[in-house]
Amino acid sequence: MLCMLAAYGQKAEALPDRKEILIGEQVTLRLSVPFMKDSPPSVVFPSVGDTLVKHVEVVRKTGVDTLATGEEVKETRLEQKVYITSFDTGFYAIPPFTFEIDDREVKTEAFLLTVRSVEIDTTKGIYDIRDIYEIELGWRDYLSAYFPYIAGGIGLLALAAAIIFLIMRARKQARMKEEAPPVVKKRPAHLVALESLEKTKRERNYLRGRVKQHHTEITDALRTYIEEIFEMPAHELTSGQIMQRLRYQDLPPDQIKKLQRIFTLADMVKFAKEQPEGAENDKSVEDAADFVREVHRTFYVAPPADDTPDPS
Repeated sequence: MLCMLAAYGQKAEALPDRKEILIGEQVTLRLSVPFMKDSPPSVVFPSVGDTLVKHVEVVRKTGVDTLATGEEVKETRLEQKVYITSFDTGFYAIPPFTFEIDDREVKTEAFLLTVRSVEIDTTKGIYDIRDIYEIELGWRDYLSAYFPYIAGGIGLLALAAAIIFLIMRARKQARMKEEAPPVVKKRPAHLVALESLEKTKRERNYLRGRVKQHHTEITDALRTYIEEIFEMPAHELTSGQIMQRLRYQDLPPDQIKKLQRIFTLADMVKFAKEQPEGAENDKSVEDAADFVREVHRTFYVAPPADDTPDPS
């Protein structure tokens, strides 16, 4: 099992669904990193631009998904699909893609893409689909020809009427001097996160068999808080990517370790169907609340307000 874990930890793949296409057809390229479910790595996918190489264009790409590929060996993989095409015939060498896996660069294997042209039957001559014939024009034909001008005139009249209406309404509102609605002040991020964690602890969904929901609510509250405080797309990143980015923040080491335990346990519940004991479920909520309070004290100096809910 240790050998399998080491192998998965350093493996990355770039697999096309086919290596030979006709000009203009698309190839689905799967970028993936397999790993053991109970040991998720820290992975940074390669940045893919508009082109891979000259004459090979990127049509679109998906986000990074986590997929289960085998229950018996507890195997999972992170995967992103990239759709490519080419409008020039020839042979194109697609270079390796570089991943960052646990702070190490891992390259995929290169492959050759063949683009062929559509064969044309030259044994038949060039001919028209049908002979040219004359038609008689009726009033519908003239209406169709001049309709854009008629519609344009009607549109200009409607635009003028709309402008006059808006000017009259603006003057009426200025005379009435209506007060602007009060601005709703956005609630502090740490209060929102702590209230969400308090609700999760109070409901204890894991006692009703909803362990995955319990840990999802914890990590969702943390991701929302981290996204607002540290300005990163936490809901679109894996747990490992979040931890890697937080290393550059001025956070206490014990809080970093605490957050790592929360995300690791949540990933094991989601992907490895782990069933933690009741005390572990409660501790995840308490540790998450401690992390929010510590981050608030670190970056905002002042302690939380008296109305802050305390999950502990």
